[in-house]
Amino acid sequence: MDVRITGFWRWKNVLVPPNAFVVHTRRGREKPLHVGLGVSFRFNPSTDSFLVVPGATQTILINAYCVCRELQGVLVQGYVQWIIQTFPVAYRKLDFSDPQGPMRLVNLQLREQAEAAIKDKVATMGVRDVLSDKQPIIEELTARLRAVAEGEDDSDQGLGLRIVTVQIKEAVVSSSRLWENLQKPYRAEQGQLARLAELQSEEAITQREMAAERLKETQRLENERELAGLRPASWSWRVRGRWPTMSGHCWTWSGCGCGPTSTTSSLRPACRPS
Repeated sequence: MDVRITGFWRWKNVLVPPNAFVVHTRRGREKPLHVGLGVSFRFNPSTDSFLVVPGATQTILINAYCVCRELQGVLVQGYVQWIIQTFPVAYRKLDFSDPQGPMRLVNLQLREQAEAAIKDKVATMGVRDVLSDKQPIIEELTARLRAVAEGEDDSDQGLGLRIVTVQIKEAVVSSSRLWENLQKPYRAEQGQLARLAELQSEEAITQREMAAERLKETQRLENERELAGLRPASWSWRVRGRWPTMSGHCWTWSGCGCGPTSTTSSLRPACRPS
């Protein structure tokens, strides 16, 4: 704490930061001379004594190794934030005498209380409940700590503290094999859904491809039908299985026996195209 002491010998002044609690006592007096937040005072080293305690919010980190209802190990991690609410009660009931860390012993005591409360609650829950729903643990921990720190029904049995917030960050299964087994049903379900989605996608693609091929083939047949209708009429001349051919400057009919010099005008009636 940034506490300044000025002056010399019996005429000293103690300057307390505005965010720190202080209690000032004097020899021969039952009640303290000064108690409060950020109170500075005159100090006589031969007869006086004082105690300065931080007034800021304190945070306690919790790592509770618990055993759930199925006798499986679970690590529950969380934190608790608390603050001094009634300093005249707190300095009489709690130990703030450590000059390096006045809150160290108080934090240690509250941490032990919190871990005990978490272990008691987790012992009545299943491993799935611990992993999925942490609200029962938070409620039990809050009730236990407030009963100790603040007292029940605003009685004077508390420690002069106020619990600001209680949170559970995460719960971790100690056994890696058990953790894998707990994840397998969900992973299998998600894999099944993914596979079904792939099959549906492949089926839709196949149907689209077949429809495209069917449309392409239909268009090809229509184009061939249109081209067949646009061919010249001479292409369809066929007389008794024979086609007209050009020989020099005259048309002759193959296989008709009219001779290579016969023209269409001199063909016998049987060889003329009908």
